[in-house]
Amino acid sequence: MAVGVAKASLDRTRELLKKVCKLDYRTPLLSVSHAEATLYRLEAEWEAARLLTMKAAWMADNKLPNSKEASIAKAKAGRVANEVTLKCVELAGALGYGEDELLEKWARDSKILDIFEGTQQIQLLIVARRLLGKSSSELK
Repeated sequence: MAVGVAKASLDRTRELLKKVCKLDYRTPLLSVSHAEATLYRLEAEWEAARLLTMKAAWMADNKLPNSKEASIAKAKAGRVANEVTLKCVELAGALGYGEDELLEKWARDSKILDIFEGTQQIQLLIVARRLLGKSSSELK
């Protein structure tokens, strides 16, 4: 859900920015506007979250242990969804804050994703346990 809401926000923001920005990925970052550079950075963060999620899902599909990978994906995707949706609202300016604009709804919805999938701290604790080979009683 986090990857999807972030992607929807990016797509909608790209649509809105096309009116004022070129959005040419071949242009060096130092030569583009702040809005374009921010959008490119958010797209890179989204891609990382998507790939981590796909890796964890692939491992589950192939009956491989994926507790660590799933926790990494959940932690990254929740954080990225929140960052992306809030930044997209900001990039869209006054239009992004309008209640009839989906960007505003997605930004509100993304707040729950961190809690829904388990808080960042819990996911990172699970990752630490897997990396260190500790049980839940050994590492709290």
